Amino acid sequence: MRKKIITIVIISVLAVAVGGGYLLYQRFYGGASKIDVDTSPVVSYEWRQIASGHGIVSDYLFMRTKELMLGKDGDSLFIPSSYMIAGRLSYQEEASSEEYRLSDQALLLMMYVKRADRLAAMRLKDQILGYYDLESESSGEVASFLSSYLFYYQAYGSVQDMENIRNITDGLFDEDGFIRTESLHIASYEQGAFYSLDEPGDGSYSSLETLDEQGSAEFTDITGIRISSVDLRLIRNLENNGLLPEGSFDRNLDLVLGAKISSEIPLFAYAYADGIYIYSHDVAAAVDVEESIVTMRHLAEAGSLPSESLSWLRMQLYNSGVLADEYYYSYGTTDGTEAVNIYPDIMFIGLETGDEDMYDRACSLEGSRVATYSSSPALSMIYREENGRFVFYARENLMVCLAVT
Repeated sequence: MRKKIITIVIISVLAVAVGGGYLLYQRFYGGASKIDVDTSPVVSYEWRQIASGHGIVSDYLFMRTKELMLGKDGDSLFIPSSYMIAGRLSYQEEASSEEYRLSDQALLLMMYVKRADRLAAMRLKDQILGYYDLESESSGEVASFLSSYLFYYQAYGSVQDMENIRNITDGLFDEDGFIRTESLHIASYEQGAFYSLDEPGDGSYSSLETLDEQGSAEFTDITGIRISSVDLRLIRNLENNGLLPEGSFDRNLDLVLGAKISSEIPLFAYAYADGIYIYSHDVAAAVDVEESIVTMRHLAEAGSLPSESLSWLRMQLYNSGVLADEYYYSYGTTDGTEAVNIYPDIMFIGLETGDEDMYDRACSLEGSRVATYSSSPALSMIYREENGRFVFYARENLMVCLAVT
């Protein structure tokens, strides 16, 4: 009799546990709506071989990035924007930037989901939502997180996650599906006229050729849409799943394509404000090449990158070897600092357009900075040398990881 009672009690406890588990599952997961999310293409073996030929291997790169950069500033799950390893001299200690960009956490979240690390993805997602005030973040930062959050939701999402996604979407976009305007900082000439508002025409500015393009400018705040923040694939995903109004993708695509400067200069404006495209960003007489390349990536992800823009990028890579970060109207050429920030974006453009040569060239540029010393704590990571020290950037390393995964 005693044995029978114990058996009944055990069965009852199990039934309650199973029932409670089922109710919890239904509450948080069972009722979650299914969505269809378009993401970057899966990188095939042939493309990964191209990357590995330049010393870029996703498994090693991601492992080292986590080991070097996570948990350095306490128990945080976040990744700092950059990390400097110790130098050769005793006083050159390792140092974290202690800056945590939302877009960097979004890239880390995307990597966790791609690698099916559910626990790490859930913990990071929850910490992001609890830490960041999304209303105070820039549109581009929030769009980056929302794109990764959709990818996360497709794999592991709950009812609460969908509610969060709806709230974030409502805060980021207006009733017509456009990204909400924000305050932007742009260069203008001292006389107060926005050089960048002029139509570039055939690419020449004879009346301004004698001006000191970098030395005679001041900065002005405007309210508008930053073109590189318009994530077209995200917008299409949101519209296709009923989270943005019908026609949102087409309207935003028209906005971005309208930002192309000209056929002769197939780069893209920095911003759109009060019905006018603002062509320059931090240099009044130039186009920000890095901003344009990010816009090109968004267009490539949507299958809408103009052929002349793709041709311009190919020509720069093959003829010049590297990219400079400014295009000067009066000279008709790029100049300035090497635009190392956007080589991962070019890898993605190569992937999206099926251009193996472009992908190979971008891998070569990244691979030339892969750490190879066997004793280095950053072995297999991509570095930059700054003032004689080796610095590792989260965006660069994580984006390259994604571009070979």
